[in-house]
Amino acid sequence: MHDENFSEVQKLIALKRHEQPDDAYFEEFLDEFHRRQRQELLQRSSRSLFVERVSTWFSGTNKWSFVWGGGLAYAVILLAFVLWPRVDEQNPTEIPNTPVNHVDPVDPVKQTEGDMLTPDKERKPVRETY
Repeated sequence: MHDENFSEVQKLIALKRHEQPDDAYFEEFLDEFHRRQRQELLQRSSRSLFVERVSTWFSGTNKWSFVWGGGLAYAVILLAFVLWPRVDEQNPTEIPNTPVNHVDPVDPVKQTEGDMLTPDKERKPVRETY
């Protein structure tokens, strides 16, 4: 029985070997294939499409260019922090030395002389820069 089935299968395969589909079959197959591809793309989420495109872009680029670019960006930021001029707010570089005119609350016309807050005229202002 087994040999009989085997010989029938061999005859069937030999007959099928000479059969060929016509050209319309291949064109319909191609149209159906493209339609299914488009339908599959429409069913996918935009996030998965974005991830696929980004991963495809990254797979085509050289990984070392990103390493060098990141290192260069880190060096520029570090250099900016090191070379940025610092302003010391506790010790300003320029001391304002404008004279202060005080007004007596009792007699606003009379200006006070010898007030403790007025600068000494004979002393030069102290300007120290560090």
